Amino acid sequence: MHRQDRETDPHLVATFRLTRAVAAQRLVVSVVAFFAFAYGFGYVLATRRGRALEPIVIAPASLESAGLSVLAAIVLVGFVVVAHEAVHGIAMARYGGSPRYGVGVSHFLLPDAYAETDGTTYSRREMLAILLAPFVTITTAGLVAMAIYPTPLLLAPLAVNAAGSVGDLWMAVTLCRYSDDVRVSGLPDGGQGFGIYASSERPIDRHPGVSILSSMMTGTVWTFVVVGTSVLAVVLLSLAFASGNVVVGDPDGWWFLVRHEVRAGGGAILEIGTPFVAALSLGGGVLWTVLVTAVRRTA
Repeated sequence: MHRQDRETDPHLVATFRLTRAVAAQRLVVSVVAFFAFAYGFGYVLATRRGRALEPIVIAPASLESAGLSVLAAIVLVGFVVVAHEAVHGIAMARYGGSPRYGVGVSHFLLPDAYAETDGTTYSRREMLAILLAPFVTITTAGLVAMAIYPTPLLLAPLAVNAAGSVGDLWMAVTLCRYSDDVRVSGLPDGGQGFGIYASSERPIDRHPGVSILSSMMTGTVWTFVVVGTSVLAVVLLSLAFASGNVVVGDPDGWWFLVRHEVRAGGGAILEIGTPFVAALSLGGGVLWTVLVTAVRRTA
C-alpha cells in the first residue's frame, strides 16, 4: 500500500511523503532486498531439503526448461502482487475503510500497484496492521507451502512480495516512533503518503528508543545496499570485461565477502560470506546511529 487519501485535521505533527527522491531510494533498496530475501528464502528451502545452500551452483538450462520456469515464476509473481494489495484492502475494510485498487508508476520510477481509501482515519495500531498484513500473511503462507512442497518456484514470488513490502516496512518504522494516541490519514494537500495527526490538547509523544532503533535500521540497511550493489557491480564488470571469476576476501577466513567462478562446462558457482556481510552492515548501522545521535545533541 502506497497511498492514503485526504483527511483534514488541524494538528498535523508529521508527514511521510512519497517524493521522487524517496521513490528512487525505495527502488534501489527494493532491488537489493529482492536478492537478499531470495537468499534468505533459499536458505530455508535448502534446510527443508536437508542440503547446504552454498556454494550456489548456477547450472545452464535448456531453452524450453528455462522458459517454462520463467513463465511459472511470472504467473506466481502476478498472483502475489494481486494478493498483496488485496490483503491491504481487506485490512483497510476491517478498520472501516472502503478500499479501491490501481496500478501506475510512481514518479516515473517505481512500478506501483496500490490500495487506497477516501477520507478514512486510522489509529496507529490499525495503520501498522494495514501496512504489515501482506508481508506477514503472504510470507507465512509461502513458508508453509515451502514446508509442504519445497520447490524453488516459490523463491521469486516470496522475494518479490518481501521486496515490494519495503515501502510498507519503511512507513511502519516511521509510525513506530509515535505513541498510540496519534491518528493516521492522508496528507492535507492530497499528495502521496500519509500524515500523522494528534490532539491539540496534549503534546505528541515520540519514543526516543524507537528513534534510535530506526537510525540503527536505516544505517544497517543502507550499508547493506552499498555492499550488495558493489559486489554485484564487481561481478557484472568481471563477466563483461574479464573471466568472470571474482574472489573478494579470504574464503577460509573471517573477512570473506564473495566468490564467483565461471564453470568450464557452463554456469557458475556463487558463494557469499554472509557473516562478514552482516557484520559490515551492522557496523554501518552502529556508526550511522552514533553520527545521528551526535548531530541531534548538538542541534
